[in-house]
Amino acid sequence: MSEPLDLKTIEKKAFRAVHQDGLWDIYIGGIVMSMSVLAYSTSSEAKPFLRFGLYLAGMGLSYLLFWAGKKYITVPRLGQVKFGPRRQKRRLTMMIVLAGIVLLQLVILAGTIFLWQNPERAAVLGFSQTDPDLERLLVATVGALFVGPSMVFLAYFNEFMRGYYIAVILSLAVFSLIWFGEPVYLILSGLLILIPGVVLFIRFLRNHPLPPAEVSYD
Repeated sequence: MSEPLDLKTIEKKAFRAVHQDGLWDIYIGGIVMSMSVLAYSTSSEAKPFLRFGLYLAGMGLSYLLFWAGKKYITVPRLGQVKFGPRRQKRRLTMMIVLAGIVLLQLVILAGTIFLWQNPERAAVLGFSQTDPDLERLLVATVGALFVGPSMVFLAYFNEFMRGYYIAVILSLAVFSLIWFGEPVYLILSGLLILIPGVVLFIRFLRNHPLPPAEVSYD
């Protein structure tokens, strides 16, 4: 007698299978590499409008690849899956928690920028005598914490295991960008995220060929 089907296990496998096409990795990697264009100093020979245009083009191309890949490659191979109420509730919880994290991060970031631009207020709080290296370390740490926790929560609620790896890479990239002042760290981190995504995408195509088309006979 066959064992009863564990619907929760089946749903969990189906949910995780959605992330095995590598498209999220390619999308995030493309976004990070696009952001590196804006990270270059304004003293760069490239005009600000040109850099912003390249940034928007990179963001748009990354999203286009993600959208087209999901619609024309992933869905035809895995089908359109609709998950139950538990997944829907989990998704709502994720959005609420993530919104709270982002709000807290914005408050911290706004406070840091405000103190940076208002030395007299910073002096009242005792930050005026801060060593420049210590100040840069503080800003770099805040920047890293600005992206890391958000990605961790996204990975947890979406059961996107590679998201933890991406969170570490993004945190190190932002920290290195601020500490060393070199946008190349964003490019390197983007590649460390994008290349595994491409490998997963190729593997996905090999392991999930298109189902054979129905043949009709007259």
